[in-house]
Amino acid sequence: MRNTESHNRESSNPKEILVWDWPTRAFHWSLALTFLGSWITAEAGLEWASTHMLLGYMTLSLLLFRILWGFVGTRHAKFSSFLVSPRVFFSSLQNLFSRRSEDHIGHGPSGGWATVLIISVLLVQAISGLFISDDIFNDGPYHGSVSDGVASFMANLHHLNFNLILCLVALHLSAIGWFQFGKNQALTKAMLLGKKTGPAVLGIQSSQTLKALSIFFVCASIIWLIVWLAPEPVYLF
Repeated sequence: MRNTESHNRESSNPKEILVWDWPTRAFHWSLALTFLGSWITAEAGLEWASTHMLLGYMTLSLLLFRILWGFVGTRHAKFSSFLVSPRVFFSSLQNLFSRRSEDHIGHGPSGGWATVLIISVLLVQAISGLFISDDIFNDGPYHGSVSDGVASFMANLHHLNFNLILCLVALHLSAIGWFQFGKNQALTKAMLLGKKTGPAVLGIQSSQTLKALSIFFVCASIIWLIVWLAPEPVYLF
């Protein structure tokens, strides 16, 4: 009985625990870098178009990995651990601007749905880039496989969606600042080191490295095959 009580007490006492596995953290920072690189190369001129396209392929690989990792990854990386019903989500918004710190080990309701939204808009951005052209030197691998109308739609989507991404990034950074300094939650440190303070039973035991590397290799191979197997342009009208 004493051993059981001791175990329960140890499990419930807050301490520093591993919450974010390193693959999730690597995805987060890698995605930030590929987005920044894509933005810079898009503004830098046509001579950077090839690099811009490579960054787009890297972004697709990362996003595909995160989607799969959201189903088979570690406890707090799974979508099922942080996606809540609309009722719970809207209810949580009442406390969003309160300075009271919220007790969430992983993503909270707003952070969880924000994660899915950001993944979705970046996926739209990367996929639409496969179908567009700069009309001079560089075409996306599937630009010549669609009609001019579809290519034009994808180009407009690519440019308009980028503005949406900028808005979401600004909101994301603002939210991090608010939670960091307004609610006194060290989100940046947690995403760097992977650790938070909480009950031991809510932590993860490992980052499942071999599984993560295997999944990322498969994802990168799939994107490479999609690009490499792109059909020769037929330029439909």
